[in-house]
Amino acid sequence: MPAIKKRQSATMGLISALGPFQFDMYLPALPALILYFSTTETMVQLTITASLLGMAFGQVLVGPITDALGRRRPLIIALSVFIVASLACLSATDVTWMVIARFILGFSAAAGFVIVNAFIRDMATGDNAAKLYSTQAAISSLAPVVAPLVGGQLLLFGDWHIVFIFLAFMGAAVMAFVAAYLPESLPIGSRSELSFKATFTAWGHVLRDSRFVVLILLGGLLFGSVASFIAGAPFALQQGFGLTPTEYTYAFAMVTVIMFGANSLNRYLLKYVSSISLMRYGLAQALLAAAVMITINVFEIHSLVLTIVGYALAVSVMGFTMANIMGMAMREHAERAGVAAGLNGFATSLFGAMAAPLTSIVFGADVQGVGTFMSILLIAAALLGFFGLRNEVPVRH
Repeated sequence: MPAIKKRQSATMGLISALGPFQFDMYLPALPALILYFSTTETMVQLTITASLLGMAFGQVLVGPITDALGRRRPLIIALSVFIVASLACLSATDVTWMVIARFILGFSAAAGFVIVNAFIRDMATGDNAAKLYSTQAAISSLAPVVAPLVGGQLLLFGDWHIVFIFLAFMGAAVMAFVAAYLPESLPIGSRSELSFKATFTAWGHVLRDSRFVVLILLGGLLFGSVASFIAGAPFALQQGFGLTPTEYTYAFAMVTVIMFGANSLNRYLLKYVSSISLMRYGLAQALLAAAVMITINVFEIHSLVLTIVGYALAVSVMGFTMANIMGMAMREHAERAGVAAGLNGFATSLFGAMAAPLTSIVFGADVQGVGTFMSILLIAAALLGFFGLRNEVPVRH
């Protein structure tokens, strides 16, 4: 297999960043959108749900398309739709319009997730693939750090509209990099048939792998906890501790910097430790994070510092789990890499889409409610991972 060049890796990192950027960049403006659209907290959080649903369905549909048509052409089409959808968000006059436009934006961003992971599977295997997945995770995990900070700074010069102007230009820039540096990685002879029958057959083949199902459910639960944080933190931190939108972005960045560090550490440790061992450590940290947040709630010792510590412990679990889950899930499905990546992304985004509105509807978008829901999801993920993968044997390459 040919080695992936640095420019290609960097381009894939930019593609992976589109999803988090379109998702996180306008988070500081969420409370302001309630006033702008004269709507409710739940309706504004539905714009997050719409984005995640778009990403979920986009990934599950894009997977078979990329296995049949290749990686490059579908990606360029999706980036074109991303630009148009950003402009549609910019033009929104009510919250319903915004929800629909956000769905389309998430749908188009989903192609990046699927194609990057399928491209890696085309070019690498085993722990080498896990290292590349971790590299991409480390690069793209900078996006949740940078995106809210960029959004917060842009909001100093205008309202939420300026965020989507930036996203449109970002989509155009990424398309230029793809055109210049990212070649087709799937030979015509290796492509599958594009039809409903072939698609359902491919889905059925992958989903009959019980190990794969456990892995994608595990990823979904873990991302659900992060989606709860993303949907609830703007309200919990701004309203609970009186932070301004710009101050909130700094608190959010503290949490996501820890996640970036966890991703980077995971990539380094993969030289010496197997993917399953690192994932099991991440699940142990999930239990620790849940214990910290439950303790804070039970003893009512809420403070900004302790709250951020609890959130950081919980969110950084992703750094030791998601890249390893992806590498392990894709290992046995080389011939259906696009389908497998799409199903993985579908489960992840669907769980996030369900978790985002439930945060406020069931538990409340305050410090106690967000921490409680995140803890439930983290404990469920740890139990599933330890039990469902108890027979997984470390694989070294």
